[in-house]
Amino acid sequence: MPAVEAWLLGGPADGRITHIEVDDDGSLPQAIVLPQSGAYLGARDHPSPAVQHRYLRCAGEVDPPTFRYNGPAPQDQ
Repeated sequence: MPAVEAWLLGGPADGRITHIEVDDDGSLPQAIVLPQSGAYLGARDHPSPAVQHRYLRCAGEVDPPTFRYNGPAPQDQ
């Protein structure tokens, strides 16, 4: 699927550019959910589970498209 570069503001991905997949007609989604694994210190057998973070698309035509952090996504997404 085609993708465009988008700017992320706030949250764990603040200030980063990432690729966002577009629909068949080239439209960006209104919201994206990105997984991020938790950080930890010390020895563990396995990493912390990933937490889903939601970013909402900012209104208006912005170049590059911009998504603003909206907090952790509910666990069922």
